[in-house]
Amino acid sequence: MKKILSTVAAIGLVAGVATTASALDFSVSGNYTVEGYYLGSANGNGVTLQEAANVDNSSDAYWMHTFAMKPTMTVNDKIKMAGEIRLADDSEWGNQDDTGNVGVNAAAGDVYVHRLYMEWLSPMGKVHMGRVSSGAFGTKFLDNDGRANGIKFWPSALASGPWKTYIATSKGTDGDGVSAVNTQSAADNDSYDFRVYYKTDSVDASIRYVYGNNNSVITQATQTDMINPYLIYKTGDYFFAFEGVSVKADTDLDAGGTTETDAKAALVEVGGNFGNLSAALAYVYASGDANATDNQTENALGSSGSEFEPLYILTGSHMGLLNSDVQGADSQGYGMGEAGCHVVALMGDYKVSDRLTLHGAIAIAQADEEVQVGGAQSYANRDDSYGTEYNIGAAYKLLDNLTYEAHFGYLDTGEFFDSAANAGDAESIITLSHHLTMNF
Repeated sequence: MKKILSTVAAIGLVAGVATTASALDFSVSGNYTVEGYYLGSANGNGVTLQEAANVDNSSDAYWMHTFAMKPTMTVNDKIKMAGEIRLADDSEWGNQDDTGNVGVNAAAGDVYVHRLYMEWLSPMGKVHMGRVSSGAFGTKFLDNDGRANGIKFWPSALASGPWKTYIATSKGTDGDGVSAVNTQSAADNDSYDFRVYYKTDSVDASIRYVYGNNNSVITQATQTDMINPYLIYKTGDYFFAFEGVSVKADTDLDAGGTTETDAKAALVEVGGNFGNLSAALAYVYASGDANATDNQTENALGSSGSEFEPLYILTGSHMGLLNSDVQGADSQGYGMGEAGCHVVALMGDYKVSDRLTLHGAIAIAQADEEVQVGGAQSYANRDDSYGTEYNIGAAYKLLDNLTYEAHFGYLDTGEFFDSAANAGDAESIITLSHHLTMNF
């Protein structure tokens, strides 16, 4: 509680300075969300898709909340400071960390600075430096609510037309910093991001290339090349969206030998507005790895992205299947991460009134490579079906900035999750959740 009061006092002090100093302009936006969840067949670590003989899987029911404040301090027309402070971040009720003597603990949902950076409109272009946002690009597919310590630069050249460029560098690990784990001066993890954007009234497109140089593990060195294009095209009430990624990496081991990565993933979506109805048909692909024992890694879906939630269960943030938001993706080790996926989903929203919107979705999912030599729970003649998911939901706007949502999801679980061929122990899953969100 002391840390919460200290944070609020610090924000108040900054606001007080802003009211007395004509050079400063201070504003705060943000949101607060209270959520309740019920997961059928769960064990506190995502859903449980297999049922042991003579055992009925239990269920989970819990409350959570998130409170994010996004202060912005404008110093002048060229410089501003911006950040995001979270006083709770998917914090489970009853497990809060507010003893005041354990330090900032982001993992426990405690008070912490999620982002903090300076924006400088330099003569050469816009610059962000500090703990900047990362993990968002193109569609929400593969996007994460991420941040990185680094520098982002939008050159002013080409900035007035449809073409724009972007350059960024970030450091994941510093091997010779004041808090370094070791003293190896080259034991760093750095990445370099280069993008070209093209945007008009109907076209939003970009391609980025990311080079990673990871020497943070002193017994190996990894170089990664990632190419990630996207295209969003809109005409009238209709749209087409595509995003793809190709990741290649080589890891040289000091003990000898090399491991390689060659993985791919993609999203294709089409949809439109038909009066009060908006509908979309989406296809999600992630390559799987048929052999976990060789030196070639081909699985692309460590996570579909914490921000990508078109389905309540397969990509739901609390499920631990394809999404890695609250639970780690495939947290039960069923092999989905190695197997990849093919998912076809039909989704629709119907606007009943200015305040009430109804939602529905149906999706069929299967593995890309259902059998992995040496993979998690893999066996011969394994079925490739993840199952069929059904969703219904509703959102009601109580006030202009206060919305209540209720979600129901059912996964008719496929035989991919049987513990052995013809075992028949794959368990169907239901989830119920409701969410109250206030924006300010």
